[in-house]
Amino acid sequence: MEYICSVCSGLIILGETGLLNGKKATTHHLALKVLQENYPDIQVVSEGKVIQDSNLITSGGVSSGINMGLYLVEKTIGKTASERTATTIEFEYTLH
Repeated sequence: MEYICSVCSGLIILGETGLLNGKKATTHHLALKVLQENYPDIQVVSEGKVIQDSNLITSGGVSSGINMGLYLVEKTIGKTASERTATTIEFEYTLH
């Protein structure tokens, strides 16, 4: 499967394309209100660091982007690989 991903306020670019209309998505906590006000067709999720809806994956701030990267590793090559990667980069992997 191919994924379209966004980290932080890069979600606004996806919002402009209409790809997220009717989908759940998140962004940096300081941009959530902007997202809700300007893109009412997006189901804005304020809880969670990584949100997947179909092949679209969005994450909160920059460190949430690392969580998203590890999530993608897990989805594509497995949980063991994502855990090993997190340990290697000394990052506590959490999606919540």
